[in-house]
Amino acid sequence: MKRLVVLLLLISTSPLFSQQIKVTRDFGVWLGVDFKKEISSRFDLSLMQQIRTFKNATELDDYIFDLGLRHSINKEFDIGGGLRYTYNKKRVSYREHNFRYNLDISFKKKIMPKLDLRYRMRYQKEYVDLLSYFWDPSPSDIYSIHIRNKAKLTLKVNKKNRLFFSSEIYRLTQKYRAPFFNKIRLYLGTEMKTSIGVFNYSIGFEEELDSIYPYSFILFKTIYVIRR
Repeated sequence: MKRLVVLLLLISTSPLFSQQIKVTRDFGVWLGVDFKKEISSRFDLSLMQQIRTFKNATELDDYIFDLGLRHSINKEFDIGGGLRYTYNKKRVSYREHNFRYNLDISFKKKIMPKLDLRYRMRYQKEYVDLLSYFWDPSPSDIYSIHIRNKAKLTLKVNKKNRLFFSSEIYRLTQKYRAPFFNKIRLYLGTEMKTSIGVFNYSIGFEEELDSIYPYSFILFKTIYVIRR
């Protein structure tokens, strides 16, 4: 009798496991427009709007509004910061209105005549669903903190085209848990200069770390950059 009960439980829960496998494999499209303005010889201002999809690119995932400022210290080092609002539809729960700020430091080095290496370390703090705090004074998760380490190789093909590859690892800090590496993101793409701006096309791969059912995501990203 016990064996029969166990067998019935396994049969009844097998669709749940198969469904879990399906939802942890997905792809989407990210589209954005980035307006960049040179304030002075050492300061740049950027304003980006971006939409992101999921569920095989059939549903809206995020709408992003991003404001950033970058200061060039010298030919090799930059510092910067930014503010971001994200309307996050969420894959498995209710919608969120998230706000974050970030602080960056970047290093750039030419390792060959046509090959550049760039490293960026970013500290970011995101307040999750900040608007809900007005009616819920004691939320369980107020914010999350990420330390992001990104390395990028750029190969200059000619005056108008560049190829690039980047890798980034995220280290997450949350309440009631020690910091841990929770995500990696890889990009392979090209930057194309035209008479109307720069088009950045890439394919990316993102995977969750330190999880029983790691989430994997393939994305196709296009960013149109307008400089003034």
